[in-house]
Amino acid sequence: MTRTDAGQWPHYSFVIPHIFTQAKVRLVGLGTYVPKGVITNDFFAYISTRLGSPRRAEDLERVTGLETRHVRASTLALCREMAGADAPGLIEDETAPQEESMVDMAVKAAERALASAGLKASDIDTVVGISSSDNDAFPTIAGMVTHRLGLGPLRSTMLKGACACQTEGFQVVSEILAASTAKRVLMVASEALLPNIMHILDWKTSSLFGEGAAAFIIERSDEDTYVINGSDARQGPALLYQTPLRKDAVAMAEVDMKIRQLYNEGRGDELNQILAQYMVGYTKMNGKEVYREAPRAMAECVDALCRHANLKPEDLAYIIPHQANSRITNRMGELLIREFGWPEVTMGKLVDNFRYYGNLSNASIALAMVELLRQGKLSDGQWLALPAVGGGLNYGCWLLRFHGLKNPQATLE
Repeated sequence: MTRTDAGQWPHYSFVIPHIFTQAKVRLVGLGTYVPKGVITNDFFAYISTRLGSPRRAEDLERVTGLETRHVRASTLALCREMAGADAPGLIEDETAPQEESMVDMAVKAAERALASAGLKASDIDTVVGISSSDNDAFPTIAGMVTHRLGLGPLRSTMLKGACACQTEGFQVVSEILAASTAKRVLMVASEALLPNIMHILDWKTSSLFGEGAAAFIIERSDEDTYVINGSDARQGPALLYQTPLRKDAVAMAEVDMKIRQLYNEGRGDELNQILAQYMVGYTKMNGKEVYREAPRAMAECVDALCRHANLKPEDLAYIIPHQANSRITNRMGELLIREFGWPEVTMGKLVDNFRYYGNLSNASIALAMVELLRQGKLSDGQWLALPAVGGGLNYGCWLLRFHGLKNPQATLE
């Protein structure tokens, strides 16, 4: 890390370094859940070929670094409805529930987090929910999880946004705990972007995403952690989503019928043109813009927090970013080395489990942490940086010291 004079900072394009939170909090519980259905690259290769842009499963794996995505049974059914009953690469699990909601996934993740911490639901004072893909305006996921856990009329706050909602959630939780309005907070995320905010036939985008849920339990402690977040709406057009309103329903139905017709006729160019023009109801992404800006935003967040903590890069055990894309993760490491003076060994500290799950939005960091636990790589006292970036453009990072879990096996179920 290149040191600067006291009171000075490197040039950052996104981060305002003095706007951050330093709080005495500690992670004590961690839980995740992924559904049992699986989509392989064969499915999206089938769609691309039908639309006149032939791809093989191997081509998609080489470009994205992704092999499989976990999804619910209902999502598999939707994929068959959209792409055809004969579409390959859709793998059922007979033990999977046929109807599984986002709240169901969130509750399972929360229960595992509680078990990992050796806590009961009644030990929670506040629930914070986060999601990029929750289509229920109210009651919220946070409220429903609070209810399903039997917590009564507890404070239940819901944050809705893109994939950096997880770092915003860390900051909100830290500030709640720092204000002493709660002793222990459950933060829970649930994501189903593929069926809820994407068009499955928009394969260049939809092929990157899976489904799942995550939960963190954070409590007051005597040790400092650091969180930073920011937003730059100038970059908004690179990745955006507009929730459809009731007045859009008729138009959306007509557009969907047209898209299905063009798909069946193999008219890919016309189908893509409609997806590009129709701005309501489906995610829009400019992959080149996201690749250029997202890694930089995360790198700046990591660098700024390590400077606040007077932490040398060598003292950081892992950087566990939002699992947006393997190329984005690697690019973040390259920027830390080239522009902020971090050592070459930084590349070996980047955690990447995108290959088997895809982009799980606000559930992605937790799942990457669980995989580290499964591999026996997390140990007491390690410093971890958890950066994220998402549409908007929003970005952030939590820098914390990991102190293990009371019952880690509960996290690994």
